[in-house]
Amino acid sequence: GVHGGYTQQDVMEVARCLTGWTVRDRKKFFRGRVEFQARQHDDGSKRVLGIDIPGGLGARDLDRVLEIVVAHPSTARHLAWKLCRRFIADEPPGAAVAATAEAFSASGGNIPATLRALWATPEFRAAEVRGAKFKRPFHFVVSALRVTNAETDASRQLIDYLVRMGHAPFRYATPDGYPEEATHWQNTLLWRWNFATALAANRIKGTRIGPETLRERLGGDEALMATVLGRRPGEAERNAYRESGSDLALLLALPSFQRC
Repeated sequence: GVHGGYTQQDVMEVARCLTGWTVRDRKKFFRGRVEFQARQHDDGSKRVLGIDIPGGLGARDLDRVLEIVVAHPSTARHLAWKLCRRFIADEPPGAAVAATAEAFSASGGNIPATLRALWATPEFRAAEVRGAKFKRPFHFVVSALRVTNAETDASRQLIDYLVRMGHAPFRYATPDGYPEEATHWQNTLLWRWNFATALAANRIKGTRIGPETLRERLGGDEALMATVLGRRPGEAERNAYRESGSDLALLLALPSFQRC
């Protein structure tokens, strides 16, 4: 993270460690292959985050950089904060972050062990946190496709909905990625509703669903509502479903489906 405690000198030293690594771009075969070219590598000694890396390691300089970064306490805190923000809340609770960071450090950066520690925290398991996260547009679109058992070729028309929601793949200008916070995405509701309506009516080129087949396989309207919402529907939701005239689209547009 940008507040991890590294200096400009650390950045320059890591850049020296990375010299010689390149991507093949000229020959037809193996084009795009990542490879190490020893003659282009700065093989002198370096110092990264206060730790000396001796000269003569060649390609193993990169391994040492990764080992140093993984072992740094700032890495554990930063990744734990991001994971807890993703799985618990936009403002992750400090106790959960601390427990997750401790598991990351104790396991030497083992991701499954880190996630198990996060999912075992009381903050994650508390009932009140369920539905606390507002789905980003990509998550919303993918969850809608999954829950309707859609078949899709990810056509340009489908991607255009993500573009209009402000979440086009690979287009964010800075390396920190699209924001997680709900406030950034709450102005996308109109295009979410438009997408839900188009999906339910099979008006998206290259994407098809079978609403009646889905309803039949699940065992009726009640089961369909429970599958989409992830729980038994409330009375107000049942009434809206029956009266809407576009029942599946309504389910996908409900506030409860916008959250996870």
